[in-house]
Amino acid sequence: MTVLRFFGVAFLCVFYSMSLVAQEWVTAEPAVRGIKITGFTRAQAKMPLISEVSGKVVTVYADVGEPIPQSGLFACLDDVFVKIDIQSAQNAISRHYGDIKYFKKEVERHKKLVRKQTSAVTVLDNLERKLNEARHLAAIESLRKKRLQELKKRHCIKAPPGWLVTKRDIEPGQWVNEGQVLGEAGNYQQLSIPLTLSLPELQALKAEAASLKLFFPDIGVTVPAKIDHISPAFDEKTRKIRVDLRIEKFPSTIQGGMRCELTLNIADQKSQVFTVPKQAIEERFEEYWLQRKDGKRIRVKLLSSLNNERVQIRSTEIRVGDQFKRLKK
Repeated sequence: MTVLRFFGVAFLCVFYSMSLVAQEWVTAEPAVRGIKITGFTRAQAKMPLISEVSGKVVTVYADVGEPIPQSGLFACLDDVFVKIDIQSAQNAISRHYGDIKYFKKEVERHKKLVRKQTSAVTVLDNLERKLNEARHLAAIESLRKKRLQELKKRHCIKAPPGWLVTKRDIEPGQWVNEGQVLGEAGNYQQLSIPLTLSLPELQALKAEAASLKLFFPDIGVTVPAKIDHISPAFDEKTRKIRVDLRIEKFPSTIQGGMRCELTLNIADQKSQVFTVPKQAIEERFEEYWLQRKDGKRIRVKLLSSLNNERVQIRSTEIRVGDQFKRLKK
């Protein structure tokens, strides 16, 4: 039992001495500087509103700045002639189904007569041919009706409900042609902010992706954001990469062109500014010193206090990763 106690005390002593050694030295880290990047909001997506058929505009359901109604309709063209053609196809279908009903009865009746040998087989064959022809014509008219119904749907130009109309180039009574652009709608239920970033800025953005926030200085609002797209290409002139941020909910009036600011914290590797714990700073006669692990004392310039534990310093003799003695407990 005594031996176990001895080893236990010895282990605790060794562990405590190792922790003291680990805590005796601190590492110089590069200073972090905040970079503000300005962007402007725009619709998360846009789509042109194009007519698939030619015709006269009858109704326009949304003007510029108004949302597309829940029906999804932006405008409708005159479809009177299509409705007439659909009714004509329906009448032809009804007529052919009447013929089918008649010829089916006649075929069944002549089959019995042929079995009794009181009717010629050629008459039965002729009736079966007419029955198949009636079925074929009914199928053709059914396809024509479906095509006309689809054409009727295309007399209305649709867009996703809730999207805002940003452009309108038609008026009721105006004639439009197939393929003509009648307006434009955008998804302002979500906002997109395109930015161009350098590689260090992009790395900082990815590091802070879980807590991204955009500040709108004109209205004093801070809104959370997400990374929407990162382009795999880059601009050969600026050597920057296109990144799109997305805002899913906005507390104020939604529109494009609102100025916003993104602040990224980037490690400064070139300015010879570093951060170290306050406990490593030695002050003598209003001068500040650090004692490096090799024993050399280095004079530094104290720039500012970052928080209760770390300070910013400047020195040309320090490199990132240098270790210094912790002087204060």
